[in-house]
Amino acid sequence: MMAAPLLCGAALVIGYVMLVALAIPQLPEWSQPGVEQWLFDIPQHAETSDNGSYGDSAPAGISAVAWDGFVGDLSNVHGLPMMGPVQLWSTWYDKPLLGCVFHDPRYQSHTGSDFPVNEGTPIHTTLGGKVVWAGSNGPWGNLVVVENNGYQVWLAHLSSIQVSAGMILNYGDVVGLSGNTGNSTGAHLHYGIKQKTGENTYAWLNPQSFFTEDEYIYIGCSG
Repeated sequence: MMAAPLLCGAALVIGYVMLVALAIPQLPEWSQPGVEQWLFDIPQHAETSDNGSYGDSAPAGISAVAWDGFVGDLSNVHGLPMMGPVQLWSTWYDKPLLGCVFHDPRYQSHTGSDFPVNEGTPIHTTLGGKVVWAGSNGPWGNLVVVENNGYQVWLAHLSSIQVSAGMILNYGDVVGLSGNTGNSTGAHLHYGIKQKTGENTYAWLNPQSFFTEDEYIYIGCSG
């Protein structure tokens, strides 16, 4: 009996989305991109609030995660924050799947890389350094931020966190498990890299500059 309201609610949502999707082609051409953007929740405001330009970097405002100033060993960012094999839905893949990319054509203000993956997949830091944030952070959901020598890696939307602020991590250490927390419309990892560029200036960098094409399977941004 309790399942009936849930099924009815799901049917209403699906029916509504289908109705809007069918209606988009009937709208004036100039209005269609805006409606499609709204329908697919593009962009996620959690991932664009600091964004200001396009290219391989983007200005970033001072966020809620303060810079610590930590400098230590293992300060090079490289590799991917998850390791294969990984599972998405019922299928296993030998490499992580790359979805929405930095400033994706369908998601141009996106400030990181998204990796669709089932909830509960181990997430690894791509930077050895100090944990400067480990906890809930509004639209970012459960967030871990690791800092070293003017760089921060952001690992967002986790289902659980396995480190705490102040810990010193080695490259590849597990920080938590993937999830769907915060402003997220499906289980995935949002992976961002921020660089300090001045006393009070920062920039988001394109994560694809820090790993190679043979390390992932590109599936594209579905919105």
